[in-house]
Amino acid sequence: MPEQEPERVPFASNHLLRRAAAGDSAPMLLLHGAATGAWIWEDGFSARLNAGGRETASFTFRRIGRKGGPAGLDDFLAETRAALEVIGRPTLLVAHSLGSLVAQRLLADPAVLGAAMLAPVPPEGLWWSNLRLAFSDPFLWGDVARMSEPAGSRQPARNLKSALFAGLTDADAARHLLHLGGESRAALLEAQSPQPVPPRALHRKPVLILGGEADPLIPADAVKRCAAWHGTSAQFLANTAHLMMLDSTWPQVADEILEWAATIG
Repeated sequence: MPEQEPERVPFASNHLLRRAAAGDSAPMLLLHGAATGAWIWEDGFSARLNAGGRETASFTFRRIGRKGGPAGLDDFLAETRAALEVIGRPTLLVAHSLGSLVAQRLLADPAVLGAAMLAPVPPEGLWWSNLRLAFSDPFLWGDVARMSEPAGSRQPARNLKSALFAGLTDADAARHLLHLGGESRAALLEAQSPQPVPPRALHRKPVLILGGEADPLIPADAVKRCAAWHGTSAQFLANTAHLMMLDSTWPQVADEILEWAATIG
C-alpha cells in the first residue's frame, strides 16, 4: 500500500506537514538543521516514528524574516511556536543541528514536553567548533561556509559528503547533497554566538542528546557540553556522521528516539 500523503496545514506563511499515527502518545514536531528543510525527515525517518505510534509534523523554516530581510533565529522561534499552536497539545521536539538551538530556547515553553536533539549546536554557539574546523580542515570549512548559496548551484565536494554521511553509497549521498543550500546568513551568524538557552535547573524537561562518532561539524566535546547543560549524558552512534536522519544508521537513531519518548508519554 503506498504511503499516505501528509496533511498540509497552513500556518503563518508556511505549511505544516502532518502524519497521524494511532494512539494517544505525545506528537513530535521535527525541526531541521541548516541548509536543509522538512525533506530530511521524509526518506523513511518520520514514517518509522509513525510506525512506532507517534504523530509527526514538520515544516521548512522560511529564510526571509518577518521584516523582509534574512531570517534570524527569532523568526525560526516564531514559526515553531506557530506550529506548536496548530498541533494544539503538548509536543516533543525532535531537532537537528541548527534546529536544536531553536528547540533548546523553547524548552521552558509549556507546549514543549521535552526534546530529542541530533548533533545539536551547544548553547555556547558554534564559534569554537567553527574556529577549530577552519584550522583542522580548511577545505571542509570552506564548503560549510558556502551553505547559504542556493541549493544545486554548485557541485558538492567529496569532503562535505564524508562529513555528512558515513555509511551511504555515493549515489544516495549525491541525491541528498543536491538539495543542500539556501540557508539564511543571518541565522548562521547568530548561531556562532552564545544563546539564551535555559539550563536543566530552569526548564526541568527531559532531553535526549545524540551525536555521530564520524561527525566533524559538531564534534564530540561540543555535544557533551550541550548534554551537560541539560543535565544528561550524550549518546554517540558509530558509523554516523552529521545528517543522522539520512545516514545508513537512521533506523537506529529513530528507534533511540522512540525508546526515549516512551518514558515520557
